[in-house]
Amino acid sequence: MEGKKILAAGISGGIVLFILLFGMNVIMNATIGYDVSAYGGMRPMDDPVMLLFFAYPFVMAFAAAWFFGNVRNCIAGSGSQKGITFGIMLFLIIAIPSNFAMFTSMNWPVSFYIGNLITAVIGYPLLGILFTRLWSE
Repeated sequence: MEGKKILAAGISGGIVLFILLFGMNVIMNATIGYDVSAYGGMRPMDDPVMLLFFAYPFVMAFAAAWFFGNVRNCIAGSGSQKGITFGIMLFLIIAIPSNFAMFTSMNWPVSFYIGNLITAVIGYPLLGILFTRLWSE
């Protein structure tokens, strides 16, 4: 396995997702205010385990990088086209089912789900493009 590429992709992809995820939350809070920590099921902000929540973009990016490393030769196209296709695959496999489950089981503001979807629509293709560039080096 290409450990150095997965490491580079996981770190750089994690930074991209972190900026998008938390940037989108700031924008959604500014336009349609809500405090996600006030909803049931969320740990209190002073709970030490809550710090691990901020690692989510990196966990996602490392998992996606490993997956990309295994399927990249099966994806048609080249360069950015291959990356966008990979991003669409992630969107279909991750974003739609998880947002469906959350929307149908949690009574959170609609802006939370919209923010998640926008982050996925932008972030996953960006990850794919980033990964195709890292693997082409």
